[in-house]
Amino acid sequence: MTDSPAATPYPYAYPTSHSRKHGPEGYLNYDSYRDWLRDEFAFRCVYCLFREQWGRQTASWDLDHWVPQAIESDLELSYENLLYACASCNSVKGDRRVPNPTNMDLSAAVEVDPNGVIRSKNKQGQILIKIMRLDNDDYTRFRAMIIRTVNILADQDRDVYRLWMGYPTDLPDLSKLRPTRNTRPDGVNNSFFALRARQELEDVY
Repeated sequence: MTDSPAATPYPYAYPTSHSRKHGPEGYLNYDSYRDWLRDEFAFRCVYCLFREQWGRQTASWDLDHWVPQAIESDLELSYENLLYACASCNSVKGDRRVPNPTNMDLSAAVEVDPNGVIRSKNKQGQILIKIMRLDNDDYTRFRAMIIRTVNILADQDRDVYRLWMGYPTDLPDLSKLRPTRNTRPDGVNNSFFALRARQELEDVY
């Protein structure tokens, strides 16, 4: 990786629409999908973009049911209904319905400015921000702190910067997992673990 500006991603650049790359099925409990979902959502919260690299793992990450179990229990073990979310966002969402972040262009719905303020760009973004409370003071202060820290590290300490903006060291080897079925088997070859093994994984993202 070079130290060029192009290699310095913005920590709160929301992605465009998400096309699922994995399709495991048949697990008897939804937590068995955890490593698939970690890889699916690039080790960050689908709602607030908090990254695994920015905190502790224990009790910090949940598997969120987009359609809450209280509303549709039949979807409890549906991979298509599962999202990777930080514990804070999952707690805020609760049993409420929000726009499906995998079926919308998040980059066209919300944006975060360098001061950590999040703004809606369309109706879906407005609804998502309101329900998830992404504009509250706690989220805003934290985003501002992360942005400032990352900018300083990018300029003054690229090694530590890569720790903050890189991938976790414990990338899951999905080839060792054995779901009953996998409707998208090619996703394993495009997992972050496989990309790193082929030396095709960027240092930061």
